[in-house]
Amino acid sequence: MLTLQSYDKNFAPVGAIVSATDVTRTRRINADYTLSFAVPMSSADYREKLPLKGHVKDERGQYYVINSRQRSRDGRKLTAQISCTHVMFKLADYKFPYASYIDEAYGIQISQLTALIQSATGGRFSIAVDDTFDLVDVRDFGRGNCLEALNAIVTMYGAEVEPDNFTLHLRKRIGNVASDLQYRIGKNIVSSTFTDDGASLCTRLFCEMKDSRTWIGQPASILTAEERALLEAVPGAITDGILRVNYLISPYAPAWASDSVPFYDDTLTEQDVTDPLKLLEAGRKRLREREVPALEVSVSAADLHKLDETEPQPDLGDTVTLVDPDLEMAHLTARITELTEYPYALDQHAQVTVANVMRRDYAQIIADLEAGRRALENVFSGGRIRAEAFEEFARLAVIEINASKTEVKYDQRGIVLQSTADANDLVLLTSNGIIVSTDGGATARTAITASGVAAEQVIGQLGNFVTMEIGSGNNVTKINPNGISAGHADFNSAPFRVYMNGDVVARSITLTGTIENSEMTAGTITGTEIIGSTIRTATATRRIVLDPNGFRSFDGNGVCRISIETDDHFNAQVMNFYGPDGSLNGTLEGFNSTFNVAGNTSLTLGGPIVQLGGDVDHYTNAIVVQEDVAVFDFNYVNIANCPVIDDLTAQVAALWSALDGKASVSHTHSVTIPDHNHGNPDNATSGGGTFGVA
Repeated sequence: MLTLQSYDKNFAPVGAIVSATDVTRTRRINADYTLSFAVPMSSADYREKLPLKGHVKDERGQYYVINSRQRSRDGRKLTAQISCTHVMFKLADYKFPYASYIDEAYGIQISQLTALIQSATGGRFSIAVDDTFDLVDVRDFGRGNCLEALNAIVTMYGAEVEPDNFTLHLRKRIGNVASDLQYRIGKNIVSSTFTDDGASLCTRLFCEMKDSRTWIGQPASILTAEERALLEAVPGAITDGILRVNYLISPYAPAWASDSVPFYDDTLTEQDVTDPLKLLEAGRKRLREREVPALEVSVSAADLHKLDETEPQPDLGDTVTLVDPDLEMAHLTARITELTEYPYALDQHAQVTVANVMRRDYAQIIADLEAGRRALENVFSGGRIRAEAFEEFARLAVIEINASKTEVKYDQRGIVLQSTADANDLVLLTSNGIIVSTDGGATARTAITASGVAAEQVIGQLGNFVTMEIGSGNNVTKINPNGISAGHADFNSAPFRVYMNGDVVARSITLTGTIENSEMTAGTITGTEIIGSTIRTATATRRIVLDPNGFRSFDGNGVCRISIETDDHFNAQVMNFYGPDGSLNGTLEGFNSTFNVAGNTSLTLGGPIVQLGGDVDHYTNAIVVQEDVAVFDFNYVNIANCPVIDDLTAQVAALWSALDGKASVSHTHSVTIPDHNHGNPDNATSGGGTFGVA
């Protein structure tokens, strides 16, 4: 059998509270979280287990602090009513440290503020942020205890709290939005009441922020398409794409309008907001809450889950469906905003409040006034003014005024804040503005008036300005919503422009330093030295490229035709020539004392005069023909300044002249000779005849 468990103030277990009756647990979103029950005063439970500031744990494992014990008599029956609050409310026992107080800050994350609360409690409480919240501007945060600080966070960020003992979960919305729980007549509804309230209905919401500022003058593009369409139907609400009114219209306005009341108006004032966009978001949220009647359903329903574990159990924040056609509830969907449970009694039914808004109860309204009440409680006591408090205040005020009388003065000029070190250094607060002077007020070094700010120097971080100008005419430098410009009154004609996206146009510029990871387009670049990885005349087609590999020339097809290599090739510097197909045609090589010209297939030297031999200054040296050269073709070539070749030509000519009288190698004839004895009379005479000669 489930029973409440008792613990002492240090959370040491004491025992089960077996005599507890009428155990009631009440929870409201961001509000009540209480547990109450009754015990006989004659029981050991009351005498031994329920001390003030002790603790009780329910079946959900949640701890509650025993805050009050109300004793009552009914004849001879003595009963104590025990009232407890969740340990979350122990945050009220921790003072928020003054060192962590935030007067004003902008763009603060919710985790920054929750960390301050955790630190203030010495780590006893931890706060888990389970959703992503927008940044907010924070003002006057931390004036009070840690519970007040948590309430401020919930209000500023629109969060909902789900406590798990000393771990607090902050979410945008607690509960199950897809709950299967339904309250149906004939199934689990025991009794119900359904209220719709149009007293707070609003179909046109006027919005204003700090200093009565609004979003008038902002571009209409900040609105949604639906918001803009509704406003454009109103003459003059939007002109030239600019908002001229400070209200939003609900799409349900025609449904609620009448001949006498076209709109139900209300006003939203957000004194802590300075951004028109944030004011617009706050206005949207308020209008969504108020554009339909407030619906509230109180249901007493049978807790079927106590008998059948498969039945869904209600939980705070769940979105449920209600069906009771007789009460005009046809599949009405809303959230459980308040839940009263009887977890230990099978014969008692949960009391559920389902609503589309979360109403503020009397306790919450009073809580908002608590800070003001504490500020006055030492001045007023029992409805009477405590004279001693005012006397003490006056005494301290006189001391402070006397201590500062050499710095704060009042004369015909206004309020004078005068330096104690040098009386000539002062600040004048006048009805026309603020003046800072170093000569006793005769002249102003700095002045702030309705016309603007006049100062010799403005030092520090500057805020948002519509425009700043230095100079006049075309000899001017401007900073405005277009960007930064110099050299012309018109931004688009200025020779120097910095656009809002970071692009820069400079018609005349002197750069000193390094330009990295950039592409430059220019007519002429003049410099003493240009150092880079690659220099090319074009990115494609015909081009010249200079890079770490050397100097190369490419044709229109992207083929390298000429290259000067930077790598040493057998201790030689090489210049290669390539054909249209990329094959090597020829090479020029220079060694320490040798220069080579080589053709891959053939080498042609052409010109009116071709000179061979000599060094670079005198053409006198010999020409050496290597043994692998087999043929010289001097046809149609006149060779000059080579006597050896000239003599060889003359000798060849003489040989040809001598050979001209000789028979051709193909000549033939016949010779006839008589018989003869070869001059020896002893020989027989013979051998004569006709013979062919070649």
